[in-house]
Amino acid sequence: MQDNTMKLDDGRTLGYSVCGEENGIPIMFFHGTPGSRIFGLENGGLFKKYGAFVIAPERPGYGLSDRNPERTIESWATDIGELADHLGFHQFHVAGESGGGPYALACAINLPKRVLSATLIASATPPEALQSLTGMGLGNRIVFFLAMYAPFILRILFADYAHAVRKSPEQFMRNMLSQFCEWDRRIFDGANGTGRTHEIMLHLKEAFRQGGDGAYRDMLLISRPWRLDLSKLAIPV
Repeated sequence: MQDNTMKLDDGRTLGYSVCGEENGIPIMFFHGTPGSRIFGLENGGLFKKYGAFVIAPERPGYGLSDRNPERTIESWATDIGELADHLGFHQFHVAGESGGGPYALACAINLPKRVLSATLIASATPPEALQSLTGMGLGNRIVFFLAMYAPFILRILFADYAHAVRKSPEQFMRNMLSQFCEWDRRIFDGANGTGRTHEIMLHLKEAFRQGGDGAYRDMLLISRPWRLDLSKLAIPV
């Protein structure tokens, strides 16, 4: 994995990492909420095996990327277009995990001649299509509720999360794992999950490097109308 930064046209810094086969198929991978450029990149060997070159940019307020209070889901496509130009890619694929899903759709809609496909991995759902929070983990239900009805409390909550991650990432991780189902806890704690907990802790520390602003603004955008015209999707999703 390589950590990199670039200057966007508006002067902001965009942080990103690259991993996999350098001359392989370019895939822009968008992290979840909260997230950072290092999430999922433990799969570097797999990327190389299948000839993929994965670029993982951080949204504003996360990791190495400057904050942008005016950002929207749609504006992310502009940042990604500039990143692709910087890296010399005219066309590429996009993939978004969890809270990164809406941003993959934004790129697919707004960069139709450049984005070849969009992959959504356990993606967030447009709020108007979300009938119930039943089935979500308790933490997710809480932040969705606060984002919709009490955003000022959500800002405080994410600031508290950022402090807890910096002060004691191990305790924060234990609290998070306590909300997981038994099968997920096995993945992290069992023999097959060796090293996974440490990797997630590093990921969370980067996600909250600048405090809770990145996650706070992500949740506000995800929990309100996305303002994306899905009828304009003209590529495989």
